[in-house]
Amino acid sequence: MNNIGRQTKKAKHTTKIVVYGGNGFVGTRVARALLARDVCAVCLSRSGHKPLHLGDQQWSESVRWCKGDASEPDTQLLQRLDGLVTLVGSPPLPSFSKEAYDEQVFANGTTNANAIKGAGEAGIKRVVLLGAQLPFFMRGENFGYAQGKKIAMQAAQDFSELSSEHRAIVIQPGLIYGRRYQKNGKSIPLDIIFKPISRIMPWQFVSVEKVAERVASEMLCNDSGRGQFIVIKNSQI
Repeated sequence: MNNIGRQTKKAKHTTKIVVYGGNGFVGTRVARALLARDVCAVCLSRSGHKPLHLGDQQWSESVRWCKGDASEPDTQLLQRLDGLVTLVGSPPLPSFSKEAYDEQVFANGTTNANAIKGAGEAGIKRVVLLGAQLPFFMRGENFGYAQGKKIAMQAAQDFSELSSEHRAIVIQPGLIYGRRYQKNGKSIPLDIIFKPISRIMPWQFVSVEKVAERVASEMLCNDSGRGQFIVIKNSQI
């Protein structure tokens, strides 16, 4: 933790944002979008490593790639930062056993809820949560993914009610398409399949770049005339 603190102090940026899940599909794009806005991105993940596919891309050298677990947030670290973005989650797979169901709830709900609660305890006043716009047949209580998203969303609403200065923004994209990367750095060009489909069904699909840009802009948005708890649907991204 001390090393993280020293690194953050060296950054030229005055605003420092922690990104849980920052080395993932959406997280790496969010980090880049924050840097483009002259914000220091502190990306926390269980590995703590910069993704291999970023290689020596110059912008990625300005990110603080650090080890951290959203389910057990480091409140001392969070006290040094200005905002929280939490993107932790697993794919919306069916749950055919109680174990699988519980794993979906934990990955998509408990982890994000704990991170948000930790932010509140650390004195952070603004959080952005990546939720999901689910089709009606995936919203039932028997679907672990949906239950997890509900838990995370409730935590965000609870955070917004801590004081008049607290703000929670939930981004709810549909199916996010774009080029994914495996841990070994190899690409999975899902955009080749889903980008053409997105032109036919724009209400259900959105590019990862647009999601990342909206997350970054909401983290720095002027809240004049807006509420403390804001939900942004896929059509608004």
